[in-house]
Amino acid sequence: MTAAALAADHAELWVSGGLASVAFLGWLPFLLAVVPIPNPGDLAFFGAGLATSASYPLNIVLLVGSAGLVLVTASILVASGEAALLRSIDRLLGRDLPARSLDDAAARLWIVQLVAALPALVALGATALGIVAVAPGEYQSPDIGGPLLVRIVRDVWPQLAVAVVAAVAGVAFGAAAQRAAAGAPRRSLAVAIAVGARAVVRHPLRRLALAISTLAVFTGWLAATWLLLALLWQPIGRAMAGGHLGEAAMPLLLVGFVAIWLCLVAAGGAVHGWASAWWSLELSDLDPRPAGTPDEPSEEADHRWT
Repeated sequence: MTAAALAADHAELWVSGGLASVAFLGWLPFLLAVVPIPNPGDLAFFGAGLATSASYPLNIVLLVGSAGLVLVTASILVASGEAALLRSIDRLLGRDLPARSLDDAAARLWIVQLVAALPALVALGATALGIVAVAPGEYQSPDIGGPLLVRIVRDVWPQLAVAVVAAVAGVAFGAAAQRAAAGAPRRSLAVAIAVGARAVVRHPLRRLALAISTLAVFTGWLAATWLLLALLWQPIGRAMAGGHLGEAAMPLLLVGFVAIWLCLVAAGGAVHGWASAWWSLELSDLDPRPAGTPDEPSEEADHRWT
């Protein structure tokens, strides 16, 4: 409740929180609402076109490379938004701001976020390999046992479960390690990562439950955003498919759609600000040393952390 009040009373948190949430997964509801979801036949046709292209396998390399560049850019935006958000929350909580520039803090948070996301990325890679292995057989098999997507999920559910567990653990570890990395000015990233891991091990149930709670609320925001945008896009999509985009009412519909989407982005920023404030309050005892002290861990400090 304290974190919710903090996020509700300070709308400036919504801007940096909105940047971080949209760059993370907040773009997905907009894409799913506007772009038609491909059916299995479309996916099969797309895969066959890639495999039979004259530029194969260069086209695969370029596609994967472009996707990698987009992901790196999005991760940098997430780290930048999170760095600004943590700095604003620390100021509102009356904590001493670190003697570090915002771009330096964003770079440190970006590295910590990559470390925290690595187990989940490995698990998702294993899931993707499993899907590639079972999808052709399920596509060619008779439609027995449910739709194609359900059958594929049933085949790879162990990999999906591992990915979910890795994501929850990564959120808990990343929240602690990011605050340790953005805190004391001379703290090395290795020490920050170790402090983040010890913070989760010290109170595993409490902090994993917090990670599950914040992820559940964020997932609910994604679902609600997608549902509302999909409903609002239906008349626009029908008009575009029928060639009636030039009608008098269409500009108003498009402006209203974009305006509501921006309001939903602000709501996502408020949700992210609430979650980040909750983590900051939960991890207020992460660094027991007073502000302005050297950051090399002493034996006494290391004993207290342990």
